[in-house]
Amino acid sequence: MFVSKAKALKNKAKAIQKKAQTERKIAQATKDLAKAEKIKARAIRNIAVSESELVKDILREAKSLGIEQDEAKIYVKIVARKVSDWANERTEVTRRDIDGQISKDISKYNADLAFIYKNRGKII
Repeated sequence: MFVSKAKALKNKAKAIQKKAQTERKIAQATKDLAKAEKIKARAIRNIAVSESELVKDILREAKSLGIEQDEAKIYVKIVARKVSDWANERTEVTRRDIDGQISKDISKYNADLAFIYKNRGKII
C-alpha cells in the first residue's frame, strides 16, 4: 500500500511538472506573438510611398539646413524616385527603413542631409 501511494504521488508530481512546462511554453509563445504584433504595428503595410511626399519632406529638411532650394531640387527628385521605387518593391517598410534609404542615397549629394536622415528620431 505504501509503495502504490508513493507511485501515485510521483505520477502526480510528473503531471504537475508537465503542466507547468506547458504553461511556460504557452506564456513564451504569447510573449513572442505580442512582440511580433508590436513590430508589425510599427510597420507601414501595403501602401505606396509617394514620390511627391518624399520630395516635400526632403526639401523641408534641406530648407532647415539652409540649403538653396533650387540646388536641392536637382538631386532631391532623383533620390525621391529611387527611394519610392525601392519602398514600393517591398511588402512592409518602416519609416526608419525609408529614412535609412534616403540617407544612403542622398549621401552622394549632401552629407549634412544624409546625417539628418540617418539620425532622424534620435536625440542628437
